[in-house]
Amino acid sequence: MDPKVLKTIVQQIHRRFPEFAGIQPKVRQQISTQPKDFQTKLTYLLTFQKKVVVAESKSIPRWVRVVIDEQGKILKLTTSR
Repeated sequence: MDPKVLKTIVQQIHRRFPEFAGIQPKVRQQISTQPKDFQTKLTYLLTFQKKVVVAESKSIPRWVRVVIDEQGKILKLTTSR
């Protein structure tokens, strides 16, 4: 993965989710198949993880998962509550 693309995606996530500022993602390479033409495509899964303190000093894990293509286009973005 191109480091410039990764840096751009990380900046977008930090702007959209400010609580993840300073958190670097785990990057995993994936191969996905497109249903309409059955071609395989290289994608990357970026996982941001952080523990957030809630009431009574308890913490819960917070996740942001981003699937991007080789050009850096965000294909899917999911978050935990």
